[in-house]
Amino acid sequence: MGVPAEPVLIIDDDPASCRFMAEVLAGAGYGVEWTTDDGGAIERVCRSSYALVIADVSMPGVRGPEIVAGLERARPGSPALLVSAFADGAAHAEARRLGVPLLAKPFPSELLLATVRALTASRTSEQESQESVSGGWTGLPTHGGPASTTRKGAERG
Repeated sequence: MGVPAEPVLIIDDDPASCRFMAEVLAGAGYGVEWTTDDGGAIERVCRSSYALVIADVSMPGVRGPEIVAGLERARPGSPALLVSAFADGAAHAEARRLGVPLLAKPFPSELLLATVRALTASRTSEQESQESVSGGWTGLPTHGGPASTTRKGAERG
């Protein structure tokens, strides 16, 4: 099982939490982007494709569940993970309602990595399946292929 081509996006108002998660995931081979700017997070998840979005539940501007809901509206079925230092019953209920897991901070790096691997595994499997079906062939000619010959012939005529 490989890592997905798209990066994992981490959104947390605590830079130390962002760095911890980014270091764990990058060490396992994941591409990682992180931000403490929760205000631009919904626009960011709508604008770009991510293998996974990790969002802190409680941030001063936009809350993690709002980001996850925005992601679901923009890219239905995209995986997400909520994290929180205040993982009370209400936070767990909100995560269940959204259909995403919730990790209570502080969590061990092994738990983060196992959760991320589980959430990104189906997406990676789908990408690998599509590549094996196409054999990596994109349908575009490479230099020296039939299209190059046809084009050269057309230019002469």
